[in-house]
Amino acid sequence: MKEERIDWHQGFLSALRLEFQAYQDALEFLSEVNLNAKPLRIDAVIKKKRDVVIQKDIARIFRSINILEYKSPEDYLSVDAMYKCLGYCYLYGALEHHPLTEISLSVVVSRYPRETLKHIREVLEWGVQEQGTGIYLIAGGAPLAIQIIESGKLDESENLWLKDLRHNLMVENLDRLFRESKHYKEEYMSAYIDIILRANVGRLEEAMSRKTVEEVLIKTGWAAEFEAQGEARGEARGKAQEKASNIKQILELLRSGKSVEELTRIYEEQLNGLSE
Repeated sequence: MKEERIDWHQGFLSALRLEFQAYQDALEFLSEVNLNAKPLRIDAVIKKKRDVVIQKDIARIFRSINILEYKSPEDYLSVDAMYKCLGYCYLYGALEHHPLTEISLSVVVSRYPRETLKHIREVLEWGVQEQGTGIYLIAGGAPLAIQIIESGKLDESENLWLKDLRHNLMVENLDRLFRESKHYKEEYMSAYIDIILRANVGRLEEAMSRKTVEEVLIKTGWAAEFEAQGEARGEARGKAQEKASNIKQILELLRSGKSVEELTRIYEEQLNGLSE
C-alpha cells in the first residue's frame, strides 16, 4: 500500500498556535506567506506586539516580525536550505518594508543539522551557542536574530506540541497529548491531532484502551468515535470481536488518507445500529 504523505507543515502551524495560545491576543499568525507571484513561500510568520514579552524559551529572540521555517521528520536542513531561509528574511523585509532589526528567523528541524552548523561555524565564522536544550542561537547574522530549534530535544514542559510533532510516539506520549488537549481551543487541536494520528497510526489501536484518547477522538470527530460510542452504550461481549474488526477497518481507511468526514459517513450506519 502506498504510504500516505503527512501534511507536517499544517501540523507545525497548529503546534505553533498551541504553544503560543496564552499570547493569542498579542500575536498574529500568517501561514504560507507568498513572497512573489511565483511559488516562493514562508512556512509561518508570527507578528508580535512590540510591548509584549513572551515567556517561552523558543521565543527569546522574537521581535515584531518572526519568520519560522519548518523541516519535517522526512526532511533535513541542508546548507542550501539555510541560505534560502536567510534569503526569505531579506526578501520579506524588502517587500513588506520592515527593517531587518525587527525580524527574527527560527528554523525548526527534526534532526540535528550537523553539517549546516559546521558550515555556519567554519565557513561563515558565526558563533553557535546552545540556549537551552535543542535551541541553537546563531551569533553573527546581524542585524537578524537567528536560531535553529531541534524539536525532538525541546523541554516538553515548555514546548509539548512542537516536541511531539513526529513519528513513533509512544502510547504514553499520545495519552499525555490527549490529556493536555482539553486545555486548548478545539479549533487548534483538531488539525494537530489529525496529523499526529496519521503519523502514528500504528500506535492508535493500542491507545484505544485509554479513556483520555477516546474522549479526544470523539471531540475531534474521528471515526474511532465508533469504538467509544459502542462502549458507552454497553455493547455486549458477543459484539466485541465485531468491534475489533471494525477498528481495524478504521485504521486501514485512516492509512489510505480518508478524511474525518468520509470516515464518519462510512460508519454512520454502524453507530446507529449500536444505539438500537
